[in-house]
Amino acid sequence: MRTLVDNRFALFGAVVLALAALFGIATVTHPLSAAGREEDPVAAPVDSALRVCPPRHEDGDSGEIAAAAVPTDRDGGSLSVAGNNPDAEPAATLDTPGEVWRGEAGDPERHTVVSAEGAMAAGMEATHTTLGEDEQATEVSCAEPGISTWFTAPGGEQLEELRLFLANVDGSAATANVDLYTTDGPAFSTDTRGVPVDAHGSAEVDLTGLLETTDAVAVHVRTQTGRVAPSLLARRSTSGTDWVPPANAPSERQVVPAVPSGEGKRHLLVATPEDTPATVRVRAYTPDGEADQDASRELNVPPAASATLSLGGPLQEEPATVTVEADQPIVAGLAMSRAGGDDTAYTAAADPLGDSLDNAALLPAGPDGTDSSLLFGAVSGPATVRLTPLLEDGTEGEARTVDIADGHTEAVTTDDPEGAQATLVATTGDSGPVHTGRVLTQGSGDDRATAARPVEPHPTRVSLPAAQDTLVSVVP
Repeated sequence: MRTLVDNRFALFGAVVLALAALFGIATVTHPLSAAGREEDPVAAPVDSALRVCPPRHEDGDSGEIAAAAVPTDRDGGSLSVAGNNPDAEPAATLDTPGEVWRGEAGDPERHTVVSAEGAMAAGMEATHTTLGEDEQATEVSCAEPGISTWFTAPGGEQLEELRLFLANVDGSAATANVDLYTTDGPAFSTDTRGVPVDAHGSAEVDLTGLLETTDAVAVHVRTQTGRVAPSLLARRSTSGTDWVPPANAPSERQVVPAVPSGEGKRHLLVATPEDTPATVRVRAYTPDGEADQDASRELNVPPAASATLSLGGPLQEEPATVTVEADQPIVAGLAMSRAGGDDTAYTAAADPLGDSLDNAALLPAGPDGTDSSLLFGAVSGPATVRLTPLLEDGTEGEARTVDIADGHTEAVTTDDPEGAQATLVATTGDSGPVHTGRVLTQGSGDDRATAARPVEPHPTRVSLPAAQDTLVSVVP
């Protein structure tokens, strides 16, 4: 025993050498960790999804929520629609992928939670559509809770209200900060710092007073604790009320889909959170190809600030997809208003339908009395999409394909067969990425109301990260 104690350091060294040898052999021989070897990523089915729909604008408005999941070969799972309350009775439950639920938005002061598990989570989508009086129509994808969300919105004297709604669906409280980037630089107040959001509760932040002297603003919602689902409502004094869709996080290249044609104003909204100015190059792609220089120009954005650019000319005659490239990370969106009417619409930079995991999106049909069209933009090579109507019983109708030439935008009316409840949009084969948007209209002529929004992919499978160069991955 004395010999063992006297040589305890030698014994410790021997153990270390043995473990090092074992670790080294496993590192060389393990298939995921062998030097120079890269395995294909492993994809797993989406097993849970959660969306939070904002409350109705006003008590008298007609608010409708639609929710559905992509048809799959999997069995099991459920989709539930209920108020943001742990004790709330579900307004509806679904267990058939491809079947669409529709219902009223419910309490104008409470968010609605759409949750899904198993097969019903695959490609799940939930939308909130409001049809109001005085030529107003809005449609927005219900938000996914997170820790960071960006928006772009207009300012100016005609902005009657810009209000941020925050929902917390978790069982513990959350705290959020709201950063604003105006044309004069950052703006904040005590109301935008440390905003508390109770468990299964909500909070509202009125941003209007901080935006009276700016023409554009970027809004960044970030949490200190927990997560929130944010929604942004813009109310214009003379041109309608709309939900503003979230924009992609800052990047040196952004693509803004869903720019409809029509007389009126179109303002690109760009902001950079960086401490150095950004030089931005703007291009617009229509069904005739790249628009002329009137809609393709440069814009200078001050540091930690926003800027706006008027896009007119051909964009009043044809739909478009707008690309925005900069030498600094930026966020981008677009605000539209119809000439001579009280109608606005907003769109924002969004991810395209792309590879095999992110190649599809599900679009519930619009409410009765509305028409919808899809805008497809191909700005990184030619593309092909397949449109498949989903019928009332969840089965698929006859599909059709749409080809989009590189550098072009194609507008397609969704004239689905009677009884179609949704449209499944997916890229096919060797298609390039497709930036997609939907335009929803109610009425016609000067009395029509328009809503626009980007359409992002809703995956049915997700890529699992490879486990490499860790004890877990190399020790058998």
